[in-house]
Amino acid sequence: MKRGFLLMNTGSPDAPTKEAVRRYLGAFLMDSHVIDLPWPLRALLVHGIILPRRPAESAKKYRAIWTPDGSPLVRHSTELAKQLDVEIGMAYGQPSFREAVDRLIDSGADEIALLPLFPHSAMATTGSCIANVKKALRGRAALRVVPPFFNHPAFVQPLAESLKNREEHILFSYHGLPLRHLEKSGAPDYRVQCLETTRAIAAAAGLPEERYSVAFHSRMGRAKWLKPYTEEMLEKLPALGIKQLAVICPSFFCDCLETLEEIGMRGRETFLAAGGESFRLIPCLNASPAAVQCLEELMATADHWPLEL
Repeated sequence: MKRGFLLMNTGSPDAPTKEAVRRYLGAFLMDSHVIDLPWPLRALLVHGIILPRRPAESAKKYRAIWTPDGSPLVRHSTELAKQLDVEIGMAYGQPSFREAVDRLIDSGADEIALLPLFPHSAMATTGSCIANVKKALRGRAALRVVPPFFNHPAFVQPLAESLKNREEHILFSYHGLPLRHLEKSGAPDYRVQCLETTRAIAAAAGLPEERYSVAFHSRMGRAKWLKPYTEEMLEKLPALGIKQLAVICPSFFCDCLETLEEIGMRGRETFLAAGGESFRLIPCLNASPAAVQCLEELMATADHWPLEL
């Protein structure tokens, strides 16, 4: 059996423009794994409320992080695939995961080993990737999926190293989820995985409990989401005497809009406006040597990844 590896990430607009962001958000938000409403309600929400309003604002945010090489998330993800000599695909946008799947099949692969670049299991991330790849495969090859690697030493250790010898308070900020997603997806629980990642990194970095906090960001809409909210935490910490802060976002393998703009820019403004004195965003693993080693160690265990039926 010939195995082909496919890295997968969420994706990004093709450009930081209103039109490109509208196309991207339309594909992203109409995925039932992301907004889990019945199709008519989802279409009304996305096309009737969100898309007429949000693309212009989101385009400004993307422009704030855009690089000469394009989207940071796509750039880091593509560089990882290049170093590992594997295929890369985005769930939404380019490079296309469908084209990546076709290339693997055309090369003779009869088994696809899918490695979504998300350490934790969630319906809107890993769940969406698995469902989309299964549709693209159309039964042409078997599918294996990497288990959640939220506490794998090769993931935990380099993040812990980035926190050693720091004097700031550490805020672990994870991407939030609506509570109903947790109820639907069942075990293993996303929040439990995030807390386990926190404990593992803190232990490896030698951080006592009083030196760090945990929060969740990127909430959207009126539904109940995982708490505490990062924005509220950033507003409260200075009043508790925490004036120097470093934020790490372990639910992301690669830096993206949510880390660079939401946390690194707007989060910084919120913290400093509330009385904070210094703010530092700890980079994700991105395409670093440690990131490559982490993925190589995971790929080496592909024989034991579960088959998706």
